[in-house]
Amino acid sequence: MDENNEVMSPEITDTVTTGTAASIGPVIYIGPGFKDSRLNHGMIFAQGIPEPEANDDVLKHLFVTPSELNQAMNDVAIKGTALNTFYQEAVKRKKKEVSKDGIFSRH
Repeated sequence: MDENNEVMSPEITDTVTTGTAASIGPVIYIGPGFKDSRLNHGMIFAQGIPEPEANDDVLKHLFVTPSELNQAMNDVAIKGTALNTFYQEAVKRKKKEVSKDGIFSRH
């Protein structure tokens, strides 16, 4: 409330909350890139997290705002952080997908 006892409305910002499908504004993909994927590490999306990645339980966490980029890049490199866990899960998923198709398999 302000000094006139009026309820003040919450301030609307252009910031993006990492991992939310309704993000508005530029985000950067910090996950792994693969030859056969449309996502490349460091790719910028001007209008928030794209579909279908916005609904993916792993990939949606690998998009960050420009202001979060430096810290997020550090976190991806540190084992045990949430971002490192999501990054490793994206890599693991891709390996399963490729081995299922018979293209990449380790014996």
